Amino acid sequence: MGLEQTLAEKFQRLGPQQQQDVLTFIDLLQDPIITPPTEDELKVVDAIIARGIARAQMIEPQSPELVWQRFDAVRQRLANHSSIW
Repeated sequence: MGLEQTLAEKFQRLGPQQQQDVLTFIDLLQDPIITPPTEDELKVVDAIIARGIARAQMIEPQSPELVWQRFDAVRQRLANHSSIW
């Protein structure tokens, strides 16, 4: 599966607000001129951060050892993936 297809499938599974957040983020990445964020953009960012915090607070606490074990596993997958290129 190619990167574009993966992105399209993941994008389609998002809700309408999350899709809009992704589009806003892409617009910001494509803006060649770095401008201060508008009030509306700051509200979007605040909403994304608030959803992330709420989601994190719903997760059962985990030991530092387990967190690092999972982090190392992700890091290894990324290293394996990048060595393919």
